Amino acid sequence: MQRNVPMFYDPDSDRWCVELDGTSYGLHCGEGFEIYLGQQALPCRIEMDREWYLIVNGTSFNLRKSSRYRVNY
Repeated sequence: MQRNVPMFYDPDSDRWCVELDGTSYGLHCGEGFEIYLGQQALPCRIEMDREWYLIVNGTSFNLRKSSRYRVNY
C-alpha cells in the first residue's frame, strides 16, 4: 500500500529519504514511486549522476536539496 509521505534530502548520507512512521529511509538509484506535481501524482524513478534527479515520463528533473516533496511511497 502506497502512502503520501514527505521526501527530503539528508546531507549526512547524501541521499534522498522518505519518512515512514517517524523513521527516515534512504532511497536508492532506480527506485520508483509517485511524486506530486501540484495535485497530480506522476510515476517516476530516482537516479544519481553528479546530482540526484528524477525521471518522469522520460524527462529528467534535478531535485532541489533545500526542498521537500510529497510522494506516494
